[in-house]
Amino acid sequence: MTTRDRLYLFDTTLRDGAQTTGVDFSLPDKQAIARLLDDLGVDYIEGGYPGANPLDTQFFSQDNGLRATFTAFGMTKRAGRSAANDPGIAGLLDAKAEAICFVAKSWDQQVRVALGISLEENLDSIRDSVATAQARGREVLLDCEHFFDGYKANPDYALACAKTAFEAGARWVVLCDTNGGTLPHEVERIVGEVEKVIPGDHLGIHAHNDTEQAVANSLAAVRAGVRQIQGTLNGLGERCGNANLTSLIPTLLLKPDYAGRFEIGVDGHKLETLTRVSRKLDELLNRTPDHHAPYVGSSAFATKAGIHASAVVKDPSTYEHVAPESVGNRRKLLVSDQAGKSNILAELERLGLTIDRDDPRLTHLLGALKDKEAQGYAYEGADASFFLLAKRILGTVPEFFFIERFSVNVERRWNARGELGSYSEAIVKVKVGEEELISAAEGQGPVNALDIALRKDLGKYQSYIEDLKLVDYKVRVFQGGSDAVTRVLIEFQDRTGERWSTVGVSDNIIDASFQALTDSMTYKLLKSGAEV
Repeated sequence: MTTRDRLYLFDTTLRDGAQTTGVDFSLPDKQAIARLLDDLGVDYIEGGYPGANPLDTQFFSQDNGLRATFTAFGMTKRAGRSAANDPGIAGLLDAKAEAICFVAKSWDQQVRVALGISLEENLDSIRDSVATAQARGREVLLDCEHFFDGYKANPDYALACAKTAFEAGARWVVLCDTNGGTLPHEVERIVGEVEKVIPGDHLGIHAHNDTEQAVANSLAAVRAGVRQIQGTLNGLGERCGNANLTSLIPTLLLKPDYAGRFEIGVDGHKLETLTRVSRKLDELLNRTPDHHAPYVGSSAFATKAGIHASAVVKDPSTYEHVAPESVGNRRKLLVSDQAGKSNILAELERLGLTIDRDDPRLTHLLGALKDKEAQGYAYEGADASFFLLAKRILGTVPEFFFIERFSVNVERRWNARGELGSYSEAIVKVKVGEEELISAAEGQGPVNALDIALRKDLGKYQSYIEDLKLVDYKVRVFQGGSDAVTRVLIEFQDRTGERWSTVGVSDNIIDASFQALTDSMTYKLLKSGAEV
């Protein structure tokens, strides 16, 4: 049996990922994400920069109980003092972390301009910092910042930085494409040159995604000999992000060229949780998941065209490069105006509705679908509304409640503190059986007020909807002009984590929103087995 080389995964979501525009981690966020990463099976978790801010200092003040190697990030010592007398180094050594990842300039221009020190002083900072941390029992990594740009400008000096760290005792010397502008063929060539000086099992790659090639550059570096990959979940990171571990992990495990040569800490069982982990991260950060993300996006295994869907039903490999279940995702055959019977049959089966291909109701459903989409409805992202449409044509949907009327008032006024603001109030009159209920609510905007009022009192069904949370709301205006038609997509989630989306269409945004809201309530009641 051929022995496979070990590849080590170094996650820097909690440090580099924190530089993503719009991302701010709380301490509980960091702790929860660290547990997700640890359970997934990454080898190193870089938690942040102790001493740089109170949150990271607190994060490193206690044992996090991780199986992965918990790593602190920081600068090498300042020029003109020893590592033993540098407060930054002291903070890293005081942190409860098994490893320290130093960052140092490896581009001569950066050393002279950004640091304002001599090239030899920079090498001394690398040498002294690495040796000091290694002597204190820490596993040491050195991120060679701007390595590829530095190598192209002055290969001798870039190599000297890397070699100095290795000879001082660094376990890993990490080659960083900090600006993200290096191309895969350049990475492969340069790493090959570095490996003549430093063994590949001591080299790592840290790629940024400014040319959309961070994953390709990481794989190129692996082919050239590196044995550690640094990246982030969902490709978080400054500017255009870092190498996306959510794409790299399944590629390394499922593609024969890599799976046959390498092993990683993530196994096939944990790989099946990858989609959940990816979406859990987005949920923690209150971000909408990237539907088109490779492997884990909701559209990664979605087929819209009828002839493609027919082929997928017969043989999934015709349009799927891996099985969606292998990464915890699922196949979606979208229902749209391009859909044929194959799409609809497959989607009905997924939703638990079985019908024979020759059943005349299928033709009726296909016609109704095309009529609805001509009016502006879109069911590709509104699976719950499609389920209700299909159920109404193929069977029955109980009338759990009937909306007799609703009204929304938006008022701009001065409050008691003398502040000018907009205030929204909604009133909904609903009939549940023989009981008439009227609810009023204020909200942050008219749709929020309407949502709160609708769910404030639904009589005997109230217990079914109390755990609902509106997690996403999208509006699209089309057929433009002052009489434009508006499409609203709403996504809900319940306490089990199940999500569903509904759609509403009207020339009035409030009415379109209300259609989607009532569809969501009806779907929840139907799936929960509520009785009329």
